[in-house]
Amino acid sequence: MAGCVLLTGGGTGVHARIVDEHVVVVGAGPAGLAAAWAIARAGLDPLVVDQAGSVAASWRGRHDHLRLNTHRMFSHQPGARIPRRCGPFPARDDYVAYLQDYAAGMRLRLGTRVHRVDRGDAGWELTLAGDSIRAAHVVIATGPDAVPVMPSWPGMAGFSGTVIHAGQFRDVAEMAGLDVLVVGPGNSGVDLLGHLARSDAGKLWLSARSGMNITPLRLGGVPLHPVSVLGRYLPLRWQDANARAVQRLAFGDLTRLGYPRSAAGAFTRAAADGVTVAVDDGFVRALKAGRVTMKSAIDRFDGPQVCFTDGTNCAPDAVICATGYRSGLDQIAGHLVAVDALGMPPFTGACSSPAHPGLWFFGLDCSIYGNMHVRRRQARQLARAIGQQPAAGHGSAPQRARPAAPPTSSARSAAPAATTPTNWPSPQPNSPAGSTRPPRS
Repeated sequence: MAGCVLLTGGGTGVHARIVDEHVVVVGAGPAGLAAAWAIARAGLDPLVVDQAGSVAASWRGRHDHLRLNTHRMFSHQPGARIPRRCGPFPARDDYVAYLQDYAAGMRLRLGTRVHRVDRGDAGWELTLAGDSIRAAHVVIATGPDAVPVMPSWPGMAGFSGTVIHAGQFRDVAEMAGLDVLVVGPGNSGVDLLGHLARSDAGKLWLSARSGMNITPLRLGGVPLHPVSVLGRYLPLRWQDANARAVQRLAFGDLTRLGYPRSAAGAFTRAAADGVTVAVDDGFVRALKAGRVTMKSAIDRFDGPQVCFTDGTNCAPDAVICATGYRSGLDQIAGHLVAVDALGMPPFTGACSSPAHPGLWFFGLDCSIYGNMHVRRRQARQLARAIGQQPAAGHGSAPQRARPAAPPTSSARSAAPAATTPTNWPSPQPNSPAGSTRPPRS
């Protein structure tokens, strides 16, 4: 691979050092691909690295019935709309195919895990398995859901049934005839129970430790996500009031059925601690029909029984923990930045730490208005910031220009699974730009 020259200044003058890449994006999910597209449009030629063997690996691994709960018109990547044939809320497979097409012209190095990122003499060094990459800029875009959070309760080891994380769930057919307890009243739990309630599963329970805000996917047949986006500039208390009114209009008082209400409004809570609203597409109907029974928080397991804090119990065949994820940043960059309790760094998007110029974190936070709606604008801001900031705090790195004409089909280096850019998507006019103040989760 032909390296880039990085000029660094010191007391003895200017020195030229070689880096393998000007920009490396770690993560080939929606956020990483968006960042790579914007960086390429800014005139650079980023390399996208991912430990999976394909792009959008986290989406490919989700359950078969998954759909976006954000509207298609607000969920597309920068420069490429989601086809209308995918419907207002695209199915998992349609969304994965869209992302695969989107990445077709990008320079990818798949099946390559980045173990850690360290400061090097000429920028940053990414440690791989038996190899390394030197880069002037590194964009870590591995997503907020890299590592499942799996709780541990007393007695769980002696439980005779199956305990899995929601990320391991694949198909409702696997639960046919089984009594299922779902833990967690948030978006994942509500989504899973909406599908399980329409399946041949046996008894269904939902365990809730704390209150949650919930909203319908549609109201009177009208998708509500575009409405929430239109109101994003209103004061948070107004948005909270609107969400409460919609919940009451659509569902009535769910606390009578045991579904706990969050003390904070949907938008206030999202801004404060990153917990987004649960989107209903069948769960509430099943709850009202008695198909799903609410339970309090789990206290312990006792043989085949799951015991709850309110003194009740049940005997499920399977327990699905919809208990969220962590970013896993502590593994790759925890020695460089202090992550918070949710595993998030203090600087994200187009902001980098003054102590670590050239190191960027992108797409690790979540927005109640829809992640990609916000990240399209953030990606362009990130690309501008990279173009303006000297790498590693010493000097400036000449930009590796994007090829003007498609190169040959062979990879431009000996790196495994690398491809060369041929057909970067063209930007479309009037792409909506989102807020740059997303909450973290």
